[in-house]
Amino acid sequence: MNATLVTKSVRLLLGILAFAPAMAAAQPHDVAWTFGADGFSAYRLDAFAPAGIQFAPLGSENPTLPLELGQRYQVTVTNHFSHPFEIIAKAASAAQDNVLLSMAIVGPFESHPGVAWEDNGRGVVRFTLTLELYQALSEGGRKPGYRCRPHSATMRGEFTVAGLPLAHRIAPAPLRIGLQPVAAGLTAPVALVPDPGHSARLYVVDQAGPLRVIENGQLLGKPFLDVTGLLVPLRANYDERGFLGLAFHPDYAQPGQAGHRRFYTYTSEPVQGPADFTVELPAGTTMNHQSAVREWLWDGVSDSIDPTSSRVLLRIDQPQSNHNAGHLEFGPDGYLYIALGDGGGANDTAAGHGTQGNGQNINTILGTIVRIDPLHPTLTPGSPDPVSANGAYRVPWDNPFVGVEGLDEIFAYGLRNPYRFSFDARSGALIVPDVGQNRVEEINLVHKGRNYGWRLKEGTFAFDPAGVLVGLPLDDPRLTDPVAQYDHDDGLAVVAGYTYYGREVPELWGQYLCGDFSRQFSVPEGRLFAADLFTGRIEELLIGPRGEPLGLFVKGFGQDREGEVYLLASTALGPTGNTGVVLKLVAAPTDFAARLTGAPAGTDIAATGEAVFTLSPNGEILSYRLSVQGLENVTMAHIHIASAPGTDGPPAVWLFPPAPPAVTLPGPFSGLLGEGNITTARFVGPLAGRTLADLLTAIRENRAYVNVHTQQFPAGAIRGPVEATRAELPIAAVLTGAGDKTTSPATGLAVLTPAPDGNAIAYQLKVQGITNVTMAHIHVAATPGGDGPPAVWLYPAAPPAVTIPGEFTGVLSEGVFTAAHLVGPLAGKTLADLLTAIREDRAYVNVHTLQFPAGEIRGGLK
Repeated sequence: MNATLVTKSVRLLLGILAFAPAMAAAQPHDVAWTFGADGFSAYRLDAFAPAGIQFAPLGSENPTLPLELGQRYQVTVTNHFSHPFEIIAKAASAAQDNVLLSMAIVGPFESHPGVAWEDNGRGVVRFTLTLELYQALSEGGRKPGYRCRPHSATMRGEFTVAGLPLAHRIAPAPLRIGLQPVAAGLTAPVALVPDPGHSARLYVVDQAGPLRVIENGQLLGKPFLDVTGLLVPLRANYDERGFLGLAFHPDYAQPGQAGHRRFYTYTSEPVQGPADFTVELPAGTTMNHQSAVREWLWDGVSDSIDPTSSRVLLRIDQPQSNHNAGHLEFGPDGYLYIALGDGGGANDTAAGHGTQGNGQNINTILGTIVRIDPLHPTLTPGSPDPVSANGAYRVPWDNPFVGVEGLDEIFAYGLRNPYRFSFDARSGALIVPDVGQNRVEEINLVHKGRNYGWRLKEGTFAFDPAGVLVGLPLDDPRLTDPVAQYDHDDGLAVVAGYTYYGREVPELWGQYLCGDFSRQFSVPEGRLFAADLFTGRIEELLIGPRGEPLGLFVKGFGQDREGEVYLLASTALGPTGNTGVVLKLVAAPTDFAARLTGAPAGTDIAATGEAVFTLSPNGEILSYRLSVQGLENVTMAHIHIASAPGTDGPPAVWLFPPAPPAVTLPGPFSGLLGEGNITTARFVGPLAGRTLADLLTAIRENRAYVNVHTQQFPAGAIRGPVEATRAELPIAAVLTGAGDKTTSPATGLAVLTPAPDGNAIAYQLKVQGITNVTMAHIHVAATPGGDGPPAVWLYPAAPPAVTIPGEFTGVLSEGVFTAAHLVGPLAGKTLADLLTAIREDRAYVNVHTLQFPAGEIRGGLK
């Protein structure tokens, strides 16, 4: 017996002697299976758990078994002395197998902490499938598998592996949302942009060619612009080309400025001669199409634009039909940013992608974010920015490759298909999701001059364009990793959205709302996500009280001037039909209330009341409590439903008593008048035979009210409309370098939540990409917008300062403070004084670093 086997035998014996304590300390498992044997010819599946796992049928010989990344497995072999179990990288012959975990010998992965191999010496082993173990199981073209060591030629099987390369799944958010229809009948809406000078006017980019207008909530019949005639013919079943982008100049609504009434589009057009930017193709092949960025000028009077009246800024050759990107948006610096994909095909290796791929080639414009001043240079004679090679626009002087190797227009590179992007409306951060190849979808915070990894990486993982395996995490300081990512167990293609700063859903304030095109390519199973870009956490937003899935292809998002977010979607895979819709993200209310007084009822009594309603999680029951104060001779109370907002209507639900006839409570009454549960069985009058959804619709349309009747006032003594109870917007500060007059690209978000009794304030402070943090405070100034000393320590919770060396991203601090924690200008004062300073714009959050002792990022609390 060799030394290795002796060592293994000693371990087995010790495991047997120490069986009870070893198993007591063993890590719990997610899945277990038990093998028997049919002689020496096959393992036989005798049992598995839990019952819901999709295993092969019991009795199967050498079955193929499912594994999932991150799961822990327990294997029991009934006759383990004769048939010791091994986890292998399975080759065509047993002689070529690589043994990684084994009951019989010491496998090379038994010492890996993540795998956490356990062997009790009595036929039970446990292991966790890590990414590194999977990679070893698949190395050299082998397959993940298992075998019996002495009977390896016959007792051998394989594993299937799911959950690659990320073990975690996107879970549903506890919050439910609603989707309010805004427009329908579109073909393929892909972008929504507000009019800079008209708050009630939204423009919808339809991939098929029209630029539609929503004005005061109504979709106008005539397009503002129709570029259908400019486009390359689109495939109805699926196409990534078309009318893809729209941006209004920041001075669009400013008379006298060079950008007045100018806007820009991105279109996929037939090849029309030499392009401004091209790539080399093999002899005999041609470009698929050209991407064109055009400038348009509205005359200020016409209700539509002449589609032949544009000026072409730049034209780009596209070797394939896909990966066109296409988004346009002006940044806080006033420059136009343009998203360009890598040219199409797959793996960044097709014709026109060169030997290194376009994503990593700084001498091609494909696979980049471009930054230009789109105005004709004659309109900006005093600009320090150099004129472009074609003379049609200017290039910002501080673009990273101006004056050095690389294309002047490039702002950032290493991207595959950044289909959509946005600038955070408060911090100005450039958020660029990038559609992945086969495994990972990513969300990036993009900074000038950085390389975002494609095709060297997909997400945080190494990418081999010639390989089939999932790469291991790759840490390369030259490449910038995403701030959030998910794999294709959760979708197919990330669709960029916007940071939410609206009032409709306060719980989402400060979160990044985006989505995924669909779980399946040919079935409309798109998803809506809320992402925390400080922690990388992504949750799914489900629809309505029951948490329904979306059931649409997600094609884009938009944001209006008030910070509300809109979903653009369709049930059609390609740019065809008329199922395209625009939906506004709103709250899915579950709590409602009616405040009751005499004024709405036309009486002058001083009595009051309150009705509170809560919808059950399954959306089938509405519970209620109705209280009144100082009311005399009550006879009955109902929810009434009117046919028009703010008008009168008949009873629809009895609240007191719960059913007719009326019951008089003689004399004065104060207290709980009625409580219980409302189901559709209790509906009468205008709701008879209807659903709870109809009642909720009436509430949303301001047609539902609670009315309490008395002997003195048979038509109603006190009444009030039933309205959704909304959460309050948070007290928050968005932190940037601009707030501290620094050039720091770091950002932060501080959120304060006062306790109901006013005696404490909970806080959370998150930061992104800040280096050498020393401390963070709430400062209070003497005058609005001014500077002031620290009033509350946030990090650390009390002095002295504590330096976090190197770059930090995540939750810097969280906790609760009271009046006892107030210092400086608030020492000896109350939390009410702090809230007063916040209301008066005198309080701000400041994060200090070694480089910027006075503060690197800062933002006012509002």
